[in-house]
Amino acid sequence: MEQPPAPRELPPHLPDELVILEILPRVPVKSLLRFRCVSKSWLSLISTPHFIRVHLEKSSQNKDYSRLSLIAHTSAPRFAFKNCSVQSLLQEPVTHAANIDYPVEKAPSSISIVGSCNGLVCIVVDCEQIYIWNPSTRKSNKLKDSGFIRKQHCYTIYGFGYDEINDDYNVVAILRALNHVKIETKVYSLKSDKWRRIEDIPGCFPFYSWGKYVDRKLHWPGYSGKQDRAVVSFDLAQAKYGELKLPTNGEGASFPVLGVLGRCLSVTYEHQRSNTVDLWVMKEYGVMESWTKILTFPSFGIRGPVPLCISRNDEVSIQFGSTFRLYSLQDDSMGNPKTINMDGCRDATIYVESLVSASAAEKDERRYG
Repeated sequence: MEQPPAPRELPPHLPDELVILEILPRVPVKSLLRFRCVSKSWLSLISTPHFIRVHLEKSSQNKDYSRLSLIAHTSAPRFAFKNCSVQSLLQEPVTHAANIDYPVEKAPSSISIVGSCNGLVCIVVDCEQIYIWNPSTRKSNKLKDSGFIRKQHCYTIYGFGYDEINDDYNVVAILRALNHVKIETKVYSLKSDKWRRIEDIPGCFPFYSWGKYVDRKLHWPGYSGKQDRAVVSFDLAQAKYGELKLPTNGEGASFPVLGVLGRCLSVTYEHQRSNTVDLWVMKEYGVMESWTKILTFPSFGIRGPVPLCISRNDEVSIQFGSTFRLYSLQDDSMGNPKTINMDGCRDATIYVESLVSASAAEKDERRYG
């Protein structure tokens, strides 16, 4: 007599708690956007502020750089944004960059990337239109006009960061006239969707550049009240200015260029006579003595090389115009990874892939919807 077929074993059922707390927060954003269609419960879960926060924490702590992306744009007259994997840039001989749509209503005459924070990227179009944009979700938010009365011989400096105390994202706009010392500052709050005027800078003057976000503060190179070179800082939670001292780098050094390297404030000085660049890092925030020169590299005749990130193997990725190089801090060797579809790019910025919302209205919908 023929024996009946043995019953198939059912796949093991994973506890909901394990799926929610450990598995889904480790999934890439692109997959999570598709998973929202699985069921109403998954749509609700993936849209909650708690899940978005946990997913951001997991992505930020990722050790293999698979959750980090680099974004850059080409110059006029044909603006285009390019996107590539930081993991590939650090570990592969060839990196392919993809074109990515950006949130502009009409062809701009100028565009700049101010900075990134928690997956959000701030860009300024035609010197006045400001967008907060999440390239991972493709959603963006055009901010209200700051209300600055712009006059001749004035320029506006911007910065973008996260106020952890108030759980709010801020854009700082500083209007400065070239022919006098008066400086006006306004701060945009994503939570309230409003600009507010704050006290003027007391005795220190930021130089024209975009603010660098480190340790809950924004930073610009500038001058102290004694006309000494310094770092002008802005505490987002307290809405107050401060100063940090710069490392001494000898005569003939260019004006300092600030950056962020491994979550530390960095500064580069160019030496035109020797065609070299010194890279310093403030290893302990706010401690002058912790400024450490970690690398000297050739400039290759290109102005403004930009240190982007540092790998677990102590290799520093540096952008020279449209090319990227890797410098080892251990043996001074240099790598020259090839990038495809990056011709003419500038303003490279690294961001972590996240589900963080670019607008307060969308946050409210997620919270109460």
